[in-house]
Amino acid sequence: MDDLKIYRPEEMDDIPFPQEGDAQFGSTIGSEGGGTYSPQKTQDIPFPDPRIAHEVLSRSINTKSKKILQEFQFTVQGAIQIGEYQPGVSGDIRISPAGIVARNSLGNETIAIDGENGDAVFAGRIQTGAIISGRVIVGDNTVVIDGENGIPRILLYNDGIPQILIGRRA
Repeated sequence: MDDLKIYRPEEMDDIPFPQEGDAQFGSTIGSEGGGTYSPQKTQDIPFPDPRIAHEVLSRSINTKSKKILQEFQFTVQGAIQIGEYQPGVSGDIRISPAGIVARNSLGNETIAIDGENGDAVFAGRIQTGAIISGRVIVGDNTVVIDGENGIPRILLYNDGIPQILIGRRA
């Protein structure tokens, strides 16, 4: 039984944990064989620069009240679509340099404004408190309500020939 080897623990000296201000703070402490390391002092880290996109959104759009707080400018190119057309569920509105188109949930165009010539088509009622216009033409020039040049009159046409005049002649 002489082959059995008995191991006994080594005696280790107590080494206090280094404190800030100690001469050896941040360096190796202990014997050369297996060193004990103390933590290095961490450098102060500055706050990151604000992200521009988040700053613009938080100052310009209130997502809680769902309100736009500041003016936005549109770019020269592109278009805007509001909503998503889903048959029988929801309509959409599209705004582009070519004009404005609104569709209902059935797919019917309810508003169409041509950006090239200014033609406008409305599927529903147009209502206002007052209309200010110099001349109103109804149909294919069959009824003309004319208030231009300070001469109020209503002309009713038949095949392009004035048939009835209400008011004064020009």
